[in-house]
Amino acid sequence: MLRERVKESKTHDDYDTFSFNLILSAWARQRSLEGAERADRLLQFLLKTSDDKKSKNIVADSYSYSNVLNAYAKSGGKRKAALRAEELLHQMELTMKITTDICHNAVMDCWSLSGEDDAGRRAQILLTKLEENKERNRKSRKSRNPITSSSLLPEPTKISYNICLKAWARSINGAIEAHALLTRMQESKDEDLHPDKISFSTCIDAYCRSTGTTNLTMATEKAEELLFQMEQASPKNPSIRPDVVSYTSVLYSYAKAGVDIDRAMSLINRMKKHAGEGPNTTFLNTLIHLFAKQGKKDHAEAILKSMKQNDLADKISYTSVIAAHANVGNATRALALFHELEGLYKSSLLSSSSNRFSNGNRFMPTEKTFTSLIHAISKSKEVGKTSLDEVDAIVDRMDSLYNETKNPELLPSTATYSTLFYLLSKMRDTRVPIRAVEMLEEMKRRQQHQEYLRPDATTYAYLINIFTKTRVREAAEKATEYLGAVEEGFAAGDDNLRPTKLLYSAALQAYAKSASREGAELAEELLQRTKDLYKQGRIYAKPTTLYYNAVMDGLARSRQGKTGALRAESLLDELEARGRAGDPELSPTSRSYNAVILAWKMSNYTEAPQRAEAILKRMNERYRSGDKGCRPDQVTINSIIGVWANSRQEGAAERAETYLRFMEQLYYEADDESLKPDSISYNSVIDAYAWCPSGKGAYRAEEVYNRMQEKFLASGDDELRPNIITLTTLTNAWSRSQDEKAELKLKNLRYLISERRKLDREEREMASILNVSGKSSA
Repeated sequence: MLRERVKESKTHDDYDTFSFNLILSAWARQRSLEGAERADRLLQFLLKTSDDKKSKNIVADSYSYSNVLNAYAKSGGKRKAALRAEELLHQMELTMKITTDICHNAVMDCWSLSGEDDAGRRAQILLTKLEENKERNRKSRKSRNPITSSSLLPEPTKISYNICLKAWARSINGAIEAHALLTRMQESKDEDLHPDKISFSTCIDAYCRSTGTTNLTMATEKAEELLFQMEQASPKNPSIRPDVVSYTSVLYSYAKAGVDIDRAMSLINRMKKHAGEGPNTTFLNTLIHLFAKQGKKDHAEAILKSMKQNDLADKISYTSVIAAHANVGNATRALALFHELEGLYKSSLLSSSSNRFSNGNRFMPTEKTFTSLIHAISKSKEVGKTSLDEVDAIVDRMDSLYNETKNPELLPSTATYSTLFYLLSKMRDTRVPIRAVEMLEEMKRRQQHQEYLRPDATTYAYLINIFTKTRVREAAEKATEYLGAVEEGFAAGDDNLRPTKLLYSAALQAYAKSASREGAELAEELLQRTKDLYKQGRIYAKPTTLYYNAVMDGLARSRQGKTGALRAESLLDELEARGRAGDPELSPTSRSYNAVILAWKMSNYTEAPQRAEAILKRMNERYRSGDKGCRPDQVTINSIIGVWANSRQEGAAERAETYLRFMEQLYYEADDESLKPDSISYNSVIDAYAWCPSGKGAYRAEEVYNRMQEKFLASGDDELRPNIITLTTLTNAWSRSQDEKAELKLKNLRYLISERRKLDREEREMASILNVSGKSSA
């Protein structure tokens, strides 16, 4: 309206700059990029009107510019806003005399809020310009013809330094630069530039935000060193007296670095002594976060209880404690806390209808709350029994709450979807693959309105795992499709799609689990591609032991006979060589050796038992030399038993039983859990005796069966329970026997098999009933 009236006015005498500045200030308070751009357009109109010279009352001044610059600083427009603010500052420098640091500060603030990696550097350029101005002014004052005060160039103030500190604090690994700037402030001859509480707290915050390659322990020590300086200096200089914000920042750095609990708790006493304050909600929430990261759920619960008693708890408190339970897979308690938070939210709405949003917002569950709850379920031991309907109910509740409130804190993030996909990959529901694809499409649709909600490499890795674990026939094809989408997207410049170890590992597992020659070939090709990429300097593609293990496993399952086993063994040789060269990410583990032993087991090669035992010997030697990750385990010995059982060689059954007795001795006499025999161990030995050419094979097989039955009855351990395979294998042993007792034995075994099948069927039906009942009660 103002613009239209000014346009219509012939003289402009009825209007002045103040009118424009008032509206510019109003737009600045909108805190949106749209508001800043509207203010910018009005400023350009004001400048054009000033040039028309129809009225001396309408002339753009420094307040006009500063309003627009502040509008961009508060707009959340990130890099776009900061770059435009820089342009306006340059435009201002060309058109008018700037006498204060206000406009430079506003542009520095734009960078500090931009979220850009180089924010500190860009702000430092502006601060340096102000410092150079100060030096020019100093020289001018000393000259024979000193300039007037109105002609002085804008100099930096303490505010300028503090804003630049903030920009460094929000830059990746800008803590060292921030600390250097703080030191310059301390050493300045101008007392007006000496640091205050804001300066120190901002520098502490810089260390607390340190990420990437920064040493977290070092960052924590530096943050605490600065806090100690504040504590020591504050009696003489109250302007740098620390407050609860300072202590909270240090506590947050403790949480990131994994500092022990006693040291964290000591901050409370220090805060009371030096700041004269007790912990507030933010401090206590940070303390809960520290406990959650360290798996101290009981400590987190105790803090939450105290906060509830003192009316300090909020949604962040509950979310952090839910996260603590999520880390240990305690889904039951996480769900109870979630329902408690929901109850508080509903109560707050009922108790204050006049101020509904602000009161309810304190206890309104957020996206992080829902994500933590989903994470708790995914880590639970009962995750396999979770139904897709239960997961959908949680997602629907999050959506409905957002639709009720339109609170952006309830919009799902990439982390939300990644956690959902991780949960789906742990479930046994046959509908999971279809639902996962639907979620991916849903995520892409939401991206139209949520710019930063995008599938990343982790998202696709979990999707591949879902197809692999649910044994979808097209799992290998899906792995190729998703891996290709990530690699092509990253090559096109989308850094969000940078491939990860998790993605490559997931694809390799999909190929390996396809149990086919084609899958094994794809796995070998992908391993070679990661090697080539790494040689080209692509650090993200560096092969790991997991890659080699997956390829060796794929070769073992591909049934390529001796050829596949030899290729698997050559990869193990390469892995051992890399390990000897000192590469910690390329050193064989027990799974590496197990994969090669499995390859020989599946090869049907005449000398497979001897080749497998040679691998076992290498594994033992590595373990005895100090590599604890190469200790033979249950899988190892079961495979050795299996390779002997498959060989049908003379003496093979006796050799297989020798390994079984070795397992029994270590487990039952030495309590070695890692070598516990199970139904696979006993079934393989029974099968070996079933093929034994000796007439005593059936009797020896029955002896092993009786031993298995005896240990099951004594322990009640389901892993030792004779199953259909056990009984069928024993039936085969007696079928091949020429013994006169064979017919009676077979009749008894057929009866046991019939009863076992009936019992298995009843157990499945009961489990189904209990599952339905559990869903109904929930």
